[in-house]
Amino acid sequence: MTDVATLLAYGIPHLLQQTISIISTNLLYPVMIILIILIAGSLIELGGFLFEWRNRHRDLRRMEEGAVRARVMLKQSDTKGAFGILGQSCSNSFVHEFLYRITTLYRAHPDRGMLEARLEKLLQDLDFEMTKKLERSRFVAKVGPMFGLMGTLIPMGPALLGLSAGDIDALANNLIIAFGTTVVGMMAGAIGFMVATIRTRWYRQDMSDIEYLSELLFGDLESSSGIPADHRAPVTPMPAPMPVVCPKPDENDHLGIIGTIVPRSWESVHCAMILTRSGLISAKIAGSILANHTFWMGVIVSVNAVIITAMMIRGIDVPFNYLLVINLFICAAFVVTIYSIRARARSESKRLERMPANNILADDRSNFEVPYSDIKRVEIDKSRNIKILTESGWIEMGRVEKSSLGSLGVLHAALPDRVVEV
Repeated sequence: MTDVATLLAYGIPHLLQQTISIISTNLLYPVMIILIILIAGSLIELGGFLFEWRNRHRDLRRMEEGAVRARVMLKQSDTKGAFGILGQSCSNSFVHEFLYRITTLYRAHPDRGMLEARLEKLLQDLDFEMTKKLERSRFVAKVGPMFGLMGTLIPMGPALLGLSAGDIDALANNLIIAFGTTVVGMMAGAIGFMVATIRTRWYRQDMSDIEYLSELLFGDLESSSGIPADHRAPVTPMPAPMPVVCPKPDENDHLGIIGTIVPRSWESVHCAMILTRSGLISAKIAGSILANHTFWMGVIVSVNAVIITAMMIRGIDVPFNYLLVINLFICAAFVVTIYSIRARARSESKRLERMPANNILADDRSNFEVPYSDIKRVEIDKSRNIKILTESGWIEMGRVEKSSLGSLGVLHAALPDRVVEV
């Protein structure tokens, strides 16, 4: 009886203590790996946030004017001109996405009742997509400090054991791990919280603009009152509004511009698909071997291979910190190069937007035009690659940039029933 009592008093608590100690100690390295993934993910989110911030520009007055003109054109059954104007009036990505999808809906469901139901579903889908895009940064903001705290508490046990045994080295090493994981977790959480907070405000504004646009385009105050026309109170007629004058464009007027990236051997070329009244122009706006991701991956692999070979053969001692700094420098050079090339492409695209079609074709010998009458089919796959079928065969136009997704609505309007998503 005494042995059983002794086992219950000392054996089981000791066993539980050892089990918890083993589990917590073995969680240290997984926690450290997760923290590295979280800080890398937060930096990627920060880069995407800065790029999105750079591309955001909102002109409410221009958007209102474009929506009013588009509504007049929709009443005149000019779908092509209406969504062409809207594609040039809005710039933020989710607003562009709304215009792209509403173009397809309007063509597929001209019936008023069906269009209103699908429009409501489209607004809900866009709201879900905004929430999904915010989930990554919100996840990092909440989980980063949790794993940082875990990384702080796990090494404390071995650190206290080292202190009691007089092992100063074990105490110092465990404290370094504890404080380092805390800093990394808090840093990842701070970046995620900042990105999530600002993007939430952005997307609320985008959703407000989308709802405002849908109301301007398809709102019908007379049919929404729910009162029969015979029982309505007489309304004093208001003066007729001034008609919206839509100047008739010539053949060189641009309906919209779609930015694409065309891979050519080792070079990544930024092109602009310019939609005119008569045809589609493909114009080169920027391109360099330095814009190719494969090139930079080759640089990183080559530099690391040379350093590791020199360490093994020549016996050169290169500290890990130096190797890490070299790789970070190459990555920073890659980001700066890509950013500068994209900025140059946007600037060149704006320059071509003001040029007549003949001058664009003469600007570079690789520029060409495909008349709408020669286009039989346009395919857009899930990776946003566009190719055009003509009498001479398929023409690869490249991958559509995310900032130009909204302009795809102009392509649908310019080529009705010939644009297919595969």
